[in-house]
Amino acid sequence: MKFADIEGQRREAEPGLSATCPSCGAPVIAKCGDHRVRHWAHRGVRVCDPWWEPETEWHRAWKNEFPADWQETVHFARSGEKHVADVKTQSGVVIEFQHSFLKAEERAARESFYRRMVWVVDGRRRKRDAAQLLKCIGPCVWGQPPFILYVANHHEECAPLRDWNSSPVPVYFDLGNGDGTPVLWRRDPISRSGRVYLTPVSRESFLRTHHQGLDAEDQFSVGVGVIVEELHRAAQRPQPLPGFQQYLARRRPL
Repeated sequence: MKFADIEGQRREAEPGLSATCPSCGAPVIAKCGDHRVRHWAHRGVRVCDPWWEPETEWHRAWKNEFPADWQETVHFARSGEKHVADVKTQSGVVIEFQHSFLKAEERAARESFYRRMVWVVDGRRRKRDAAQLLKCIGPCVWGQPPFILYVANHHEECAPLRDWNSSPVPVYFDLGNGDGTPVLWRRDPISRSGRVYLTPVSRESFLRTHHQGLDAEDQFSVGVGVIVEELHRAAQRPQPLPGFQQYLARRRPL
Protein backbone atom coordinates (compact mmCIF):
# COMPACT_ATOMS: atom_id res chain seq x y z
CA MET A 1 0.00 0.00 0.00
CA LYS A 2 1.15 3.55 -0.67
CA PHE A 3 -0.44 5.26 2.36
CA ALA A 4 -0.76 4.37 6.04
CA ASP A 5 -1.99 6.27 9.10
CA ILE A 6 0.40 7.98 11.52
CA GLU A 7 -1.41 9.91 14.26
CA GLY A 8 -4.39 10.54 12.01
CA GLN A 9 -2.38 11.58 8.97
CA ARG A 10 -1.91 9.67 5.72
CA ARG A 11 1.79 9.15 5.15
CA GLU A 12 3.89 7.48 2.49
CA ALA A 13 6.51 4.94 3.51
CA GLU A 14 9.87 6.26 4.74
CA PRO A 15 12.73 4.36 6.39
CA GLY A 16 12.18 3.71 10.09
CA LEU A 17 8.51 4.70 10.22
CA SER A 18 5.74 2.57 11.71
CA ALA A 19 2.06 3.16 11.12
CA THR A 20 -1.35 1.48 11.03
CA CYS A 21 -3.31 0.11 8.09
CA PRO A 22 -6.14 2.50 7.11
CA SER A 23 -8.37 -0.46 6.26
CA CYS A 24 -8.00 -2.83 9.22
CA GLY A 25 -6.05 -0.78 11.80
CA ALA A 26 -3.27 -3.37 12.17
CA PRO A 27 0.38 -2.27 12.48
CA VAL A 28 2.31 -1.87 9.22
CA ILE A 29 5.98 -1.25 8.55
CA ALA A 30 7.75 0.79 5.88
CA LYS A 31 9.43 -1.18 3.10
CA CYS A 32 12.02 1.01 1.40
CA GLY A 33 14.34 -1.32 -0.50
CA ASP A 34 16.04 -0.80 -3.85
CA HIS A 35 14.11 -3.34 -5.93
CA ARG A 36 10.48 -2.39 -5.37
CA VAL A 37 8.56 0.84 -4.98
CA ARG A 38 8.37 2.09 -1.42
CA HIS A 39 5.30 0.75 0.33
CA TRP A 40 3.73 -0.20 3.60
CA ALA A 41 3.29 -3.86 4.53
CA HIS A 42 1.54 -5.73 7.32
CA ARG A 43 3.81 -7.51 9.75
CA GLY A 44 4.33 -11.16 8.85
CA VAL A 45 2.23 -12.46 5.97
CA ARG A 46 -1.03 -10.79 6.96
CA VAL A 47 -3.04 -9.20 4.13
CA CYS A 48 -6.34 -7.59 5.14
CA ASP A 49 -7.72 -7.22 1.59
CA PRO A 50 -7.79 -10.44 -0.48
CA TRP A 51 -7.69 -8.32 -3.65
CA TRP A 52 -4.34 -6.82 -2.69
CA GLU A 53 -1.43 -7.36 -5.07
CA PRO A 54 2.16 -6.04 -5.21
CA GLU A 55 2.47 -2.68 -6.92
CA THR A 56 4.79 -1.80 -9.78
CA GLU A 57 6.16 1.55 -10.94
CA TRP A 58 3.40 1.42 -13.57
CA HIS A 59 0.75 1.32 -10.81
CA ARG A 60 2.33 4.19 -8.93
CA ALA A 61 2.72 6.37 -12.00
CA TRP A 62 -1.00 6.05 -12.72
CA LYS A 63 -2.06 6.61 -9.09
CA ASN A 64 0.10 9.72 -8.89
CA GLU A 65 -1.95 11.30 -11.69
CA PHE A 66 -4.78 11.74 -9.17
CA PRO A 67 -5.13 13.68 -5.90
CA ALA A 68 -3.73 11.82 -2.89
CA ASP A 69 -7.10 11.72 -1.12
CA TRP A 70 -8.62 9.86 -4.11
CA GLN A 71 -5.97 7.14 -3.91
CA GLU A 72 -6.39 3.91 -1.92
CA THR A 73 -9.92 4.74 -0.83
CA VAL A 74 -11.68 2.20 1.38
CA HIS A 75 -14.97 1.37 -0.34
CA PHE A 76 -17.80 -0.10 1.74
CA ALA A 77 -20.77 -2.18 0.58
CA ARG A 78 -24.10 -2.22 2.41
CA SER A 79 -23.27 -5.73 3.59
CA GLY A 80 -20.24 -4.38 5.46
CA GLU A 81 -17.76 -5.85 3.00
CA LYS A 82 -14.92 -3.45 2.25
CA HIS A 83 -12.04 -3.24 -0.20
CA VAL A 84 -9.40 -0.66 -1.04
CA ALA A 85 -9.91 0.92 -4.46
CA ASP A 86 -6.83 2.12 -6.34
CA VAL A 87 -8.58 5.42 -7.12
CA LYS A 88 -12.08 6.61 -6.35
CA THR A 89 -12.88 9.90 -8.05
CA GLN A 90 -14.90 12.74 -6.61
CA SER A 91 -17.87 11.61 -8.71
CA GLY A 92 -17.70 8.09 -7.24
CA VAL A 93 -16.13 6.23 -10.17
CA VAL A 94 -13.58 3.60 -9.15
CA ILE A 95 -10.50 3.22 -11.35
CA GLU A 96 -8.59 -0.03 -10.92
CA PHE A 97 -5.11 -0.39 -12.42
CA GLN A 98 -4.30 -3.98 -13.34
CA HIS A 99 -0.84 -5.23 -14.23
CA SER A 100 -0.85 -8.92 -13.33
CA PHE A 101 -3.13 -11.63 -14.69
CA LEU A 102 -6.55 -11.57 -13.05
CA LYS A 103 -8.79 -14.62 -12.80
CA ALA A 104 -12.24 -14.16 -14.30
CA GLU A 105 -13.91 -14.93 -10.97
CA GLU A 106 -12.05 -12.17 -9.12
CA ARG A 107 -12.56 -9.71 -11.97
CA ALA A 108 -16.31 -10.34 -11.87
CA ALA A 109 -16.34 -10.01 -8.07
CA ARG A 110 -14.63 -6.62 -8.22
CA GLU A 111 -16.98 -5.39 -10.93
CA SER A 112 -19.99 -6.49 -8.92
CA PHE A 113 -18.63 -4.86 -5.75
CA TYR A 114 -17.62 -1.48 -7.20
CA ARG A 115 -20.33 -1.27 -9.91
CA ARG A 116 -19.33 2.18 -11.23
CA MET A 117 -15.82 1.46 -12.35
CA VAL A 118 -13.34 1.26 -15.20
CA TRP A 119 -10.22 -0.83 -15.67
CA VAL A 120 -6.86 0.45 -16.87
CA VAL A 121 -4.83 -2.58 -17.95
CA ASP A 122 -1.10 -2.71 -18.57
CA GLY A 123 -1.04 -3.59 -22.26
CA ARG A 124 2.66 -4.42 -22.13
CA ARG A 125 2.67 -7.00 -19.33
CA ARG A 126 3.58 -9.81 -21.69
CA LYS A 127 6.17 -9.30 -24.39
CA ARG A 128 3.75 -9.70 -27.30
CA ASP A 129 0.60 -8.13 -25.83
CA ALA A 130 0.90 -4.68 -27.40
CA ALA A 131 1.86 -6.04 -30.83
CA GLN A 132 -1.04 -8.52 -30.76
CA LEU A 133 -3.53 -5.83 -29.84
CA LEU A 134 -2.37 -3.40 -32.52
CA LYS A 135 -2.31 -6.15 -35.14
CA CYS A 136 -5.94 -7.13 -34.54
CA ILE A 137 -7.31 -3.58 -34.83
CA GLY A 138 -9.41 -3.67 -37.99
CA PRO A 139 -11.28 -1.06 -40.01
CA CYS A 140 -12.66 2.18 -38.62
CA VAL A 141 -16.44 1.72 -38.79
CA TRP A 142 -17.33 5.16 -37.44
CA GLY A 143 -15.14 8.23 -37.71
CA GLN A 144 -17.17 11.17 -36.42
CA PRO A 145 -15.62 12.53 -33.19
CA PRO A 146 -15.91 11.82 -30.37
CA PHE A 147 -17.07 8.39 -31.52
CA ILE A 148 -14.07 6.90 -33.31
CA LEU A 149 -14.82 3.18 -33.49
CA TYR A 150 -12.66 0.36 -34.76
CA VAL A 151 -13.62 -3.29 -35.00
CA ALA A 152 -11.12 -5.88 -33.81
CA ASN A 153 -10.33 -8.69 -36.25
CA HIS A 154 -9.75 -12.21 -34.88
CA HIS A 155 -10.05 -10.89 -31.33
CA GLU A 156 -10.16 -14.44 -30.00
CA GLU A 157 -6.50 -14.76 -31.03
CA CYS A 158 -5.46 -11.63 -29.11
CA ALA A 159 -4.50 -12.48 -25.51
CA PRO A 160 -5.34 -9.07 -23.94
CA LEU A 161 -8.80 -8.95 -25.55
CA ARG A 162 -9.43 -12.60 -24.75
CA ASP A 163 -8.54 -12.06 -21.07
CA TRP A 164 -11.08 -9.22 -20.76
CA ASN A 165 -13.68 -10.52 -23.20
CA SER A 166 -16.60 -10.73 -20.78
CA SER A 167 -16.10 -7.54 -18.77
CA PRO A 168 -19.31 -5.45 -18.51
CA VAL A 169 -17.40 -2.21 -17.80
CA PRO A 170 -15.02 -0.09 -19.90
CA VAL A 171 -11.49 -1.50 -20.18
CA TYR A 172 -8.58 0.74 -21.22
CA PHE A 173 -5.43 -0.93 -22.53
CA ASP A 174 -2.36 1.19 -21.82
CA LEU A 175 0.20 0.67 -24.59
CA GLY A 176 2.59 3.36 -23.40
CA ASN A 177 4.23 6.01 -25.57
CA GLY A 178 5.10 4.13 -28.74
CA ASP A 179 5.20 7.18 -31.01
CA GLY A 180 5.55 9.82 -28.34
CA THR A 181 1.80 10.15 -27.83
CA PRO A 182 0.35 8.22 -24.87
CA VAL A 183 -2.62 6.28 -26.22
CA LEU A 184 -5.13 4.06 -24.48
CA TRP A 185 -7.44 1.74 -26.40
CA ARG A 186 -10.90 1.66 -24.86
CA ARG A 187 -12.82 -1.60 -25.16
CA ASP A 188 -16.51 -0.78 -24.94
CA PRO A 189 -18.76 -3.03 -22.80
CA ILE A 190 -21.06 -3.57 -25.81
CA SER A 191 -18.25 -5.77 -27.14
CA ARG A 192 -19.80 -8.64 -25.21
CA SER A 193 -22.34 -8.93 -28.04
CA GLY A 194 -19.75 -10.71 -30.20
CA ARG A 195 -17.80 -7.99 -31.97
CA VAL A 196 -15.12 -6.02 -30.16
CA TYR A 197 -15.30 -2.22 -30.51
CA LEU A 198 -12.21 -0.17 -29.70
CA THR A 199 -11.65 3.59 -29.45
CA PRO A 200 -8.28 5.36 -29.21
CA VAL A 201 -8.21 7.73 -26.24
CA SER A 202 -5.32 9.98 -25.27
CA ARG A 203 -4.03 9.68 -21.73
CA GLU A 204 -4.60 13.42 -21.34
CA SER A 205 -8.27 13.10 -22.33
CA PHE A 206 -8.81 10.17 -19.95
CA LEU A 207 -7.29 12.06 -17.03
CA ARG A 208 -9.16 15.28 -17.79
CA THR A 209 -12.49 13.44 -17.97
CA HIS A 210 -12.07 11.79 -14.59
CA HIS A 211 -10.47 14.79 -12.89
CA GLN A 212 -13.43 16.94 -13.89
CA GLY A 213 -15.96 14.36 -12.74
CA LEU A 214 -17.66 14.15 -16.12
CA ASP A 215 -20.15 11.33 -16.58
CA ALA A 216 -18.50 10.51 -19.88
CA GLU A 217 -18.13 6.74 -19.56
CA ASP A 218 -21.86 5.97 -19.44
CA GLN A 219 -22.66 8.60 -22.06
CA PHE A 220 -19.99 7.29 -24.39
CA SER A 221 -21.21 3.70 -24.04
CA VAL A 222 -24.79 4.80 -24.76
CA GLY A 223 -23.55 6.58 -27.88
CA VAL A 224 -21.60 3.54 -29.00
CA GLY A 225 -24.73 1.41 -28.54
CA VAL A 226 -26.74 3.76 -30.78
CA ILE A 227 -24.02 3.70 -33.45
CA VAL A 228 -23.68 -0.08 -33.38
CA GLU A 229 -27.45 -0.46 -33.74
CA GLU A 230 -27.43 1.91 -36.72
CA LEU A 231 -24.56 -0.02 -38.32
CA HIS A 232 -26.52 -3.23 -37.83
CA ARG A 233 -29.65 -1.77 -39.43
CA ALA A 234 -27.62 -0.41 -42.35
CA ALA A 235 -26.15 -3.86 -42.95
CA GLN A 236 -29.67 -5.32 -43.21
CA ARG A 237 -30.91 -2.83 -45.81
CA PRO A 238 -30.96 -3.98 -49.47
CA GLN A 239 -27.93 -2.63 -51.27
CA PRO A 240 -28.19 -1.16 -54.80
CA LEU A 241 -26.78 -3.37 -57.54
CA PRO A 242 -23.58 -2.30 -59.28
CA GLY A 243 -24.06 -0.74 -62.73
CA PHE A 244 -23.51 -3.84 -64.90
CA GLN A 245 -25.75 -5.99 -62.70
CA GLN A 246 -28.47 -3.32 -62.93
CA TYR A 247 -28.18 -3.50 -66.74
CA LEU A 248 -28.54 -7.31 -66.71
CA ALA A 249 -31.54 -7.08 -64.38
CA ARG A 250 -33.31 -4.68 -66.75
CA ARG A 251 -32.76 -7.05 -69.71
CA ARG A 252 -34.27 -10.09 -68.00
CA PRO A 253 -37.64 -11.08 -69.50
CA LEU A 254 -40.67 -10.69 -67.28
